[in-house]
Amino acid sequence: MEKHPRPQMGTNGDVIGPRMLAFLVDSIVMSLFAVALPVIGFMIHDIVGLVLALVAILGVVVYGFLLEGIYGYTPGKYLMGLVVVKSDGSDCTIGASIIRNLALIIDNLPFMYIAGIALIFITDENQRVGDLVADTVVVKRR
Repeated sequence: MEKHPRPQMGTNGDVIGPRMLAFLVDSIVMSLFAVALPVIGFMIHDIVGLVLALVAILGVVVYGFLLEGIYGYTPGKYLMGLVVVKSDGSDCTIGASIIRNLALIIDNLPFMYIAGIALIFITDENQRVGDLVADTVVVKRR
């Protein structure tokens, strides 16, 4: 995995479908991780289950918040050839990644990501709430 690949600016309108697929891939990976670890742990012992539940929570935070800030993409975005960058084309930062991912709470209102999807289609730069507040865009990587 290359660190902060070069973005193809201006392609944010071309990546709506791949962006949704990347979100699906990332959601499946995070869900499996977040469920499997605690379940396996609780099968072994209650304390092991609690420890692995905390590890799972930490893993989801690292996956969602830090990967985009460190690399500019999650595994789902990488598979789809996407990168998250600041609106000016500079690298996404950990701070921007945390802001854009915390805003998923707003994007998920009122019904399962509909607000986020709607904004992607109606904003000039195809941005959801998280992108707007973090000043980021999702584009193809070179």
